[in-house]
Amino acid sequence: MFIIGPFLVVGWISAFKASDSMKDEVGRTTLQLVNQNHVTLEKTLSSVNDKTVTLLDNHFFSDTEQYGFWTNIESLGQIREADAILERWSSDGTEYSLYMRNMEGKSTPFDLSNKAKRFKYFSEDSVGLPEWAEHSMREGGGGTLRLIESDGGLPTVSFIRSILNPKEYDESIGFLVVSKLEVLLTRDLVSVQLSDNAGIYLFNDQDELLMKVGSHEPQMVGIPEDAKKEMTGYYYANEGGQKWLYAFSHRSAFNTRLVYKIPQESITGNQSVFQWTIMIVSAIYLAFVLFFVLYLLRMIVKPLTRLVAITKIYEPGKKLDMNDELLRADEFGILYGAFLKMTTRLDHSFEENYVMKIKQKENELATLHSQITPHLLYNTLDSIYWYALDSGNKDVGDMVKDLSKLLRIGLSKGKTLITIEEEIEHVQAYSRLQMKRYPNTFEVHWDIDESVKAYMTPKVILQPLVENAIFHSVSSMDGEGTIWIRVRREGEEIRMSVEDNGFLPVDMARLDHIVKGETSDKGYGIRNVHQRVQLHFGESYGLRYEKREGGGISAIIQIPASIK
Repeated sequence: MFIIGPFLVVGWISAFKASDSMKDEVGRTTLQLVNQNHVTLEKTLSSVNDKTVTLLDNHFFSDTEQYGFWTNIESLGQIREADAILERWSSDGTEYSLYMRNMEGKSTPFDLSNKAKRFKYFSEDSVGLPEWAEHSMREGGGGTLRLIESDGGLPTVSFIRSILNPKEYDESIGFLVVSKLEVLLTRDLVSVQLSDNAGIYLFNDQDELLMKVGSHEPQMVGIPEDAKKEMTGYYYANEGGQKWLYAFSHRSAFNTRLVYKIPQESITGNQSVFQWTIMIVSAIYLAFVLFFVLYLLRMIVKPLTRLVAITKIYEPGKKLDMNDELLRADEFGILYGAFLKMTTRLDHSFEENYVMKIKQKENELATLHSQITPHLLYNTLDSIYWYALDSGNKDVGDMVKDLSKLLRIGLSKGKTLITIEEEIEHVQAYSRLQMKRYPNTFEVHWDIDESVKAYMTPKVILQPLVENAIFHSVSSMDGEGTIWIRVRREGEEIRMSVEDNGFLPVDMARLDHIVKGETSDKGYGIRNVHQRVQLHFGESYGLRYEKREGGGISAIIQIPASIK
């Protein structure tokens, strides 16, 4: 519900908002249609108005003879001539009629007041004029649209213009009536395709319904009140249990108002069905999701909760009472099987760790036992040293002392890292022993930076290099051999080097292969030095060989300046 519910609510709200937006858009579009249709109607009425102005100008105001003709019609021939002129002007489906005041008291062959169309006289005192004639007289020379009775007794849309006296414009001498305008106006209105039960209504300035168009147009006698409040616009209203769209336009040229009345169902009917379809499908989808969630709770969440509970109580080495019920073929069964394998491995690791601890204790006891032998050896060498001194053999005593130091530092109580100072003492003891063994064969020079003695280094890394320099370079030089041992700090690193002035040719490529372990038959000592330095400090450090200026080679060890 928390996941799907908000989407459904938002979807439903969006659907209603979309429906309202669509209604507004349809309303604006319909209003544009109303305005365009009204402009078309106004153009048609303007054409009729221009035609009446032309008729009056030609027959009354521009030609005095014509004015005299129309104001002095008396004989039957004159009546027929007047009817023929008006009939020629009635060529577009409309009917032109002229009502003249009998100012001269003309006596016609028959009573023209009962004549239905074309030329007609009315009494000089204007008694008995219809309401539309009186309204036209009040408008002066302006044209008006009215609904009047035709010769068949049916109402017809008519354009009425009062004829003013050319000599006195305040006096009206007749009326020009263009009837059956619905012929022209209907042609403009029916050009718009309407939905069923929709209607178009045209009103004049008297709120009189001039005409209406529609196959089954709804009833509407007068202008709706909301349409009277504004010049143009649209709105939706409920009438008779049904919703309608009203779109209306007012044009001031002839004071007409055009109103469209369209059932809302014809606009949003399909959209409403689609909206309800979406809501029903969404509800079905929600029910499906809820069912699926229940399925997940039963098939996954519940077993997962059980697995979590087992995980909380599990301790390595303790047997768990777990059945094979959850070992299914799905993903959860795979997870459960992996958990079982993990617990099995942990139990085995626990057992192995226990065995290793027992072995470690045994090794510690063996180590303690083995330490008795070096201790006995140190005591024995110390006794020999003092015996040699007591016997006056100082050289033997010094050799025994150096051998004792060599062994003591080499063993270092099992430590792998010692201080550089201890390493130097170790190699110095070794050098002295070798110089005693090979007297007057070579010399050793020391160049030690006192500030580096406190830093740590792997033990016994200089002694193999000095040993190689003695046996492979200077031992056969008859007293001309020299070895230089230098220890210097360079930034954050310490450089230790063993140099000799040997004259025998050296294969530097082979030395490089031996250091890197690419040749395993010889060079175990220097390969061991290189590997132990990299084991402690990483591959950026280690041992390398370089040729020395003036002959011989240099063995260089690079280590970081570390006191830990």
